[in-house]
Amino acid sequence: MGLKILGAKCALVCNPSFDILPNGGVLFEGGRILEVGDYAKLCTKHPSAKAHFYKNALLMPALANPHIHFEFAGQKNNFSYGSFEGWLSSVMSNRSQVLKKATAHMQKAVCEQLMQGVASVGAISSYGLDRPILKESPLRVVFFDELIGANADITPAFEAFSKRHALSLECQSAKFTPAIAIHAPYSVHKDLAKQVLSTYKSPVVSTHFLESKAELDFLEGRGGYFKDFYAKHGLSAPHYVSPLEFLDLFQGQKLLLVHAMFATKVHLQHVKESAHPTLISCPRSNRLLSGKLLDFKQINKAGVKIALATDGASSNANTLLLEELRIALFALNVPLLEALPQILLGATLRASHALGLQGGSLQAGFLADFALFGFNSQPNLQGVLHWLLQARKVQSLYIGGEWVWGSKRGFKAR
Repeated sequence: MGLKILGAKCALVCNPSFDILPNGGVLFEGGRILEVGDYAKLCTKHPSAKAHFYKNALLMPALANPHIHFEFAGQKNNFSYGSFEGWLSSVMSNRSQVLKKATAHMQKAVCEQLMQGVASVGAISSYGLDRPILKESPLRVVFFDELIGANADITPAFEAFSKRHALSLECQSAKFTPAIAIHAPYSVHKDLAKQVLSTYKSPVVSTHFLESKAELDFLEGRGGYFKDFYAKHGLSAPHYVSPLEFLDLFQGQKLLLVHAMFATKVHLQHVKESAHPTLISCPRSNRLLSGKLLDFKQINKAGVKIALATDGASSNANTLLLEELRIALFALNVPLLEALPQILLGATLRASHALGLQGGSLQAGFLADFALFGFNSQPNLQGVLHWLLQARKVQSLYIGGEWVWGSKRGFKAR
């Protein structure tokens, strides 16, 4: 492949200190970044490298969307918003209708991710319908086979999951990583979860946790919505003694704790001590289903890292990650220029590492996944803010050092 240098007017490193490099560049080869710095100096230092400079662009690590349900990409107005209980009831009634023509909708959703500058996704798969599409896509995929099964007789659910997960393991490659998702405490019997997690090793595990007050009431024995839910649908309830008992399933695991809208300081401290969690927040989904947004200050005080995702079209207006980031920017109750680095790191460095990938930052040794966007501001924090407010689609996207989307510019020998 040979050495290549990519440069732009503004390079957003997305490291913990959130460095911004005017006229910055990256040297890369074989899918990995070798060096980062001033574009002109990199060219002088490596005269044999082919290079290209985008004079009106922002160069940054490609975005990562760590929680998205592709299978429900066709949902438009089939599910009810305004309460979690109403939404879940509508999902139980209408999901088969939403899954019609799923293939075309999923293919469109993949294109939307690429168009937004997303290189990596955490795909939550309930049925395996999205597996062949994602396997053949340019995306870097962590593919979570999702476990669902509340009944005390765990054998049928375990066997069905094992068949799906075996198909995913056959697809494993440099850009396709099979993994496991435990759907939620209200939908997975603890014995089933234990058997799956002890039988299969997963590099990272994902779970929905305390997305609603109804779920918290259920886990703390207060009944509520879930008191009659199981009888109504011919199921048995997956009895947990407390939220902490559910969290104990993930001891020692690299864990994506999704939503956690009603998690307390005790819950967060417990999971932090027993596992390696990143909290995945989906602001628009949370607002539509739970009526409010995550308290980022509480999560930061607990010392738990936060990443951002879109969730699926099943609980959102769309799966456009740039739009999600703008909503978070407006919604976070912290100073604007303090919120900006949190939000962008939550969709790059933290999101990538939550998925178990060494990406999301322009640093030596990291994945050569790059997004370039049109940029006409000054290369500083204020300029990056203006970029995020206006960005709608990527100019060029590189995954593994190879161009995959947008306008293609050739690298030239100098």
